[in-house]
Amino acid sequence: MVPSPAIELATALVAARCTGRPVDPATAAYLPANLAEAYEVQAATVRLRGAAVAAFKIGLTSAAAQEGLGAVEPIAGRLAPPDIRFSPARIEAGSHLRIVEAEVIFRFDQDLPPEAAPFSKADVMRGIGCAFAGIEVCDTRFMGDDDTLARIVADNGNADLLVVGEPLRDWSEEALRGLTVTLIRRTRPDVRGSTAKVLGHPLEAVTWLANWLAARGEGIRSGQLVASGSCTGMTVLGPDEEVTATFGSLGSVSMRFVQAFGLKEDRV
Repeated sequence: MVPSPAIELATALVAARCTGRPVDPATAAYLPANLAEAYEVQAATVRLRGAAVAAFKIGLTSAAAQEGLGAVEPIAGRLAPPDIRFSPARIEAGSHLRIVEAEVIFRFDQDLPPEAAPFSKADVMRGIGCAFAGIEVCDTRFMGDDDTLARIVADNGNADLLVVGEPLRDWSEEALRGLTVTLIRRTRPDVRGSTAKVLGHPLEAVTWLANWLAARGEGIRSGQLVASGSCTGMTVLGPDEEVTATFGSLGSVSMRFVQAFGLKEDRV
């Protein structure tokens, strides 16, 4: 059973997602002290939202990102069906963060149940039905910008939305090895990255997730998406800015932040 303080914080985080008014860590009645407590809060938040898990996100998939927060492995988050958008997406610019990351998104067409673990990369490949160009939109439901690792995990790994773009024309293991990924901005220099930044290969990150979930008695189900980790690092966009992410010549995805003057977000 999830402790009641964790539920109280989860309730506040859900309210912050709905209202746009972030939680002040200085006045919060409870904050997680470690990763175990943080994932309890995250799980409670998912239940309180009352929606199925449509996608998983994997974060901290580079050594530098892990070192910066004192982590020893990646982190995971969960997204609901309303959090999935499709390219070209228009998204209301929030009042806090406007961070985007280019990521390979995989769709599973076969279950990876926990009882079948441990999973190899070959097992994961057999479960994947398609790969897409993708952008993760990150945000935080906490006030300020000095979050701890535990607070980031409690807040769903800062996952907010996933924008799903074109199916990649070749998503074989070799085609995704060291693939150049570029964020193209109209008024700023391009941001260049690579799939090699994702634990060396995006499929390594997804294999980590499958085994991490299995150790918790969970699995990846057919139809679910997995955002495998940032190929370009964190990029802050302006409040009315468009960005396109290209994955070599295999496919692209685009989105635009728009000012919230009564314009509704595109939803699934």
